[in-house]
Amino acid sequence: MSYQALYRQWRPQDFDEIIGQNHITIPLKNQIMSNSYGHAYIFSGTRGTGKTSTAKIFARAVNCLNNTDGNPCNKCANCLSILEDQFIDVVEMDAASNNSVDDIRELREHIKFAPSKGKYKVYIIDEVHMLSQGAFNALLKTLEEPPEYVLFILATTELHKIPATILSRCQRFDFKRVSYEEILSRLELICQKLEIGYDLEALKLIIQKSDGAVRDTLSSLDQCLSICENKLTVADVVEILGVVEKTQILTLVQFLETNQSTEVLLTVDNILKQGKDLNQFVSAMIEVYRDILILSMVKENHALLIDASTEYIESLRDISVNLTPKHLSRALDQLIELSKALKYAQNKRTLFESTLIRLMYPETEISIDNLLERIERLENRINDGQSRAHIPNTINHQLNQQAPAKIVHVTESKLHQKEGSPIEEFIEFAEGEINLSDIVSQWDNFINTASSEKKGLMPMLQGAFPEKFNGTKCTVSVSQENKMFLTILNNATNADYLNALISRLVKKMIVLEFEASEISEDAINKEERIKNFFKDFNNVLEIK
Repeated sequence: MSYQALYRQWRPQDFDEIIGQNHITIPLKNQIMSNSYGHAYIFSGTRGTGKTSTAKIFARAVNCLNNTDGNPCNKCANCLSILEDQFIDVVEMDAASNNSVDDIRELREHIKFAPSKGKYKVYIIDEVHMLSQGAFNALLKTLEEPPEYVLFILATTELHKIPATILSRCQRFDFKRVSYEEILSRLELICQKLEIGYDLEALKLIIQKSDGAVRDTLSSLDQCLSICENKLTVADVVEILGVVEKTQILTLVQFLETNQSTEVLLTVDNILKQGKDLNQFVSAMIEVYRDILILSMVKENHALLIDASTEYIESLRDISVNLTPKHLSRALDQLIELSKALKYAQNKRTLFESTLIRLMYPETEISIDNLLERIERLENRINDGQSRAHIPNTINHQLNQQAPAKIVHVTESKLHQKEGSPIEEFIEFAEGEINLSDIVSQWDNFINTASSEKKGLMPMLQGAFPEKFNGTKCTVSVSQENKMFLTILNNATNADYLNALISRLVKKMIVLEFEASEISEDAINKEERIKNFFKDFNNVLEIK
């Protein structure tokens, strides 16, 4: 037998298997159990939400010989015949290709004959909004007073195109987008049944592209599984679907909001070299800015408005600290205009870059709104500077508590110091020297602390490990898959924080320099690292 697409293999077989539409399946089951059907139904909603599947289940349920709890048994002769598309009393019609008056007249002629096998003749008209005005008029009288053995189910994605005279004669059920969690649960179930390993983030990327449509999600999963043998990875999804990882968007937004123009342009160049579609990337940016706006305005219950992971929400929270709704609204306006203009632009890259520059520098546009935003930013900086003057140096306080007896002198470090930022005080311990093994011994603590205090850095530090140390500078190797994050890890803000953290842990002034590893993480000889760490205990150490 030829291969069948996943969305067909996993089409729901009864009402209980339909996800995210309980407000529809429960009333339909109750109608079937009480034998009180309507004569016509309209199923409306976006693509891939279960309209046709529900219509087929309903057609089987009303003709099932062993109906239980409103669900078809899928085992009786009628159910099996309908499943094999051989049941003459269930007619599926595509209004997109059968939209003329003659098609509807032919349907009216068939309606006159009683069902041959089942109890009801069920007519499922898909994309009903594609019918011509004349066809709607021809259907009107039949739809209003059909024979008692006829049921109509009209499915549409564009409800507003259906005449009010048709709507008033039907029971209307609106299908909604399926939630992020429900789709994720279904994808995990399918992968488990197919015995395919998967990265959770890979499934989330697939869902990100689906926009709440289950069929789109399964089609994308089907496409990704065509090249992966035993496990679905993030790299597979990015390569095949060309989706944009939210991490890349967050990185670019962080650069934009901190006015790091060089990093912004380099990030754009990296995106284009990866073959990303700018239209899709701008759409993803609009979603991220929308999420930040929601987070800044809705302090509680924002999870109801943002379908995303906890890590993503925390990253948004870090970015949104100093952003006002007015600034975010302006950014959204410009990105929406950019999305429209990109469709007709000859030089998309230039248009994209110029828009990003305008986002960073409101002064490039002369308008009252931009002037007000610049004034608001200056006021925030002034207020922020005054409040910081009263904040004690927590790093210095913690160091004093940890090892007060070893303190020799205090030095003020202005590494990568920016205008308006506080002067951080680091305590340098002069007694004894440290080596690479001292840094390695504190590395797990360093990663855990950084990941908890700066959740946005957590994915970037995965697989990072100190490789060289020359007395003041420690070279940290980053895995090849995280190579794109080197610019972020080495930028001034993150570098100051990470240097302060490792210096506090090893009690010595250390400067970290992140670079891409020349070999994969799996190829690193972990045994040699362990031996290096315990080199002072060679007489008692035995590695097996």
